Amino acid sequence: MSRPSSLLPRTTTLLLLMVLALGFTLGVVWLLSAQRQSATSREALQQLQARSSRIAQLDTLLVNVLDAESGVRGFINSNNPVFLTPYQDGRAVVDKTLAALKAGEWENAAQRSSLDQLALLIEARWKVMTQALEQSALPKTDGPTGGIGKELTDDIRSLILGLRAQTVAQMNATIVASFDRFAEARRTNTVLGLGVLVLLLAIIVLLYRQERLRDRLAALLQSENARLQAEVAARTADLSNLATYLTNTREAEQERIARELHDELGALLTAAKLDAGWIARKLPAEAMAPLRDRFDRLLDTLSQVISIKRRVVADLRPPLLAELGLIEALRSLAQSGMVGENEGRIELELPETLPELPASVSLALFRIAQEALTNVRRHAQAKRVRLSLTVEPQEIVLQVEDDGTGFDPSVQRLNRHGLTGIAHRVQMLAGRLEVASRPGHGTRIEARVPLNAAAA
Repeated sequence: MSRPSSLLPRTTTLLLLMVLALGFTLGVVWLLSAQRQSATSREALQQLQARSSRIAQLDTLLVNVLDAESGVRGFINSNNPVFLTPYQDGRAVVDKTLAALKAGEWENAAQRSSLDQLALLIEARWKVMTQALEQSALPKTDGPTGGIGKELTDDIRSLILGLRAQTVAQMNATIVASFDRFAEARRTNTVLGLGVLVLLLAIIVLLYRQERLRDRLAALLQSENARLQAEVAARTADLSNLATYLTNTREAEQERIARELHDELGALLTAAKLDAGWIARKLPAEAMAPLRDRFDRLLDTLSQVISIKRRVVADLRPPLLAELGLIEALRSLAQSGMVGENEGRIELELPETLPELPASVSLALFRIAQEALTNVRRHAQAKRVRLSLTVEPQEIVLQVEDDGTGFDPSVQRLNRHGLTGIAHRVQMLAGRLEVASRPGHGTRIEARVPLNAAAA
């Protein structure tokens, strides 16, 4: 059983995060290893440098002691002061070199003890040379050891060579350890490098897999969106057809009611008014006198009912629309020119003539204007309203503009059925509706209907 497709990208992302975390860890380890290797190599080089310097210092000690000894011997034999230069200058060099050796770091106490013994021997050898200069005679060289001078020189040479040999051995050990560390570092770098390469390969595979999953999801989403759009379009078409059917049904029902009110109720009311007038004329004056007020009130009431009936019939099915056309019907909407309780004026901008329009188109444009003016009277609190109808080369433009309170068209409200009805009627005519409004700056409603749709 396959996992849900929604879990696949999440699993791939988690694997990718784990691989990246492991790669980061390997990178940190590699960096720390490189730092450790660098520090170790630097320490080894510093040790080699220090020990190489120590060998040079030991060689300097031995050379200066031997040169001083040779110089003293040459001076005593030749009495030439030039031979004393190594003796005279060498002591300062020897002292400086011994001080440098003592200041250095030695690996064990035995070496430092040998260095202290070497300093004593050099001091003793220098005293022997000083005594020889003072006596202008070399120490005795008889005996199996060759004399005190040779003994001291041999001991000095032996200690220096011993310390030198130990230092060389330590240098060799450092070099061998460095090579071992280099080999270990190479193995470590090889392992870490291979690990990084494997992780990079894993990241590439995961990214490729994620890209494929993303493509599949995009295809699924596109297919689902297409299905949903088709379903929404079908539902919208159904709702539009239903709204069109309801609108046409309402208009037909209003026409039927208007016709019945006009034909039947109108006839009955007219007959009742005529009968009441006939009765008032036929009754004797003395019998009519006490009933005159009631008869007058009855006739006035019947006249008001007939007037109300006419207004209701005109609202249900405006007779001017069928008899005189759209322009006169729009003029009738202005009535006395008043707008609600604010005594605002309705300004009309209507053409002299219009192209021949189907009854359904004229009725739709009339209803749009009627609903727009109704909204102005109910909500706008306007002082000026302009109703215009213009004919352009390709469109008929109906516009209702007021200077009322206005509103924010982007805010969705549930009670804007009037605008919804206007939008649907414009949609029925394949037109375009534009509603421009701002709070405190009035409202402009513009409906544009194609002439080819109006002429269809």
